Amino acid sequence: MPHIFIPEVIEPDEKLPADLVALRHFARLMDEAVPIPGMKKRIGLDAGLSLIPGVGEVIGAVLSTWIIVGALRHRVPLIRIGRMVLYILLDMSIGSIPVVGTVFDWLFEENIINLNALLLHRDRTRPPRSFKAIAGAAVIILVVILGFSMLMLAAVVAAIIWIASKR
Repeated sequence: MPHIFIPEVIEPDEKLPADLVALRHFARLMDEAVPIPGMKKRIGLDAGLSLIPGVGEVIGAVLSTWIIVGALRHRVPLIRIGRMVLYILLDMSIGSIPVVGTVFDWLFEENIINLNALLLHRDRTRPPRSFKAIAGAAVIILVVILGFSMLMLAAVVAAIIWIASKR
């Protein structure tokens, strides 16, 4: 008999641990805090940070790692953690493109996506890990995100130097 996967219903705040309720509020703040008048779409702090040239996307990405720390704490499978990191890197890289990136930030809500993945794939059969148990992995993920931002900065500087040398 084949195994049938039935996705779990995401619990209301009253049934979630306090740290997951805080992460839910954080994801909404980052992606859906403010309604756009005349539209059903909402934008959040992440889209606002994208308006700060150079560092806004990096700040948003670093803040978004809080959800990944929660996923590590609640024993989300590593393949899902990797996908969550990729979503943050995608948002940071495309979001850095002037104009197009700002529109992308309004449309792509990686914090909500990552939070939903955490809520759906957390291991409810075991207790959450302590921060001490996940600190090393959290630091590695933060270093990856900051390292990627440094590579992006180096690529921009190299492109500017290359364009200036062609004149």
